[in-house]
Amino acid sequence: MAKSNITFEEAIARIEEIVNILENNKSSLDESLKLFEEATTLCSFCNNKLNEAQSKINEFTLVEENKLNQ
Repeated sequence: MAKSNITFEEAIARIEEIVNILENNKSSLDESLKLFEEATTLCSFCNNKLNEAQSKINEFTLVEENKLNQ
């Protein structure tokens, strides 16, 4: 799955899929390592998306507070 065109929700779904595969021991050690690496990359992507969303919320909240205080 190409990270550049993936949504937050798709990334979460893929992470859940990887967790299920790893929990059920349905892959070799090499494949498990590849899956773990993919999941780690997806987690980083999701974390960045959440940080971006938090920044936008903070900006919006600050603007709205400034409007109320004027």
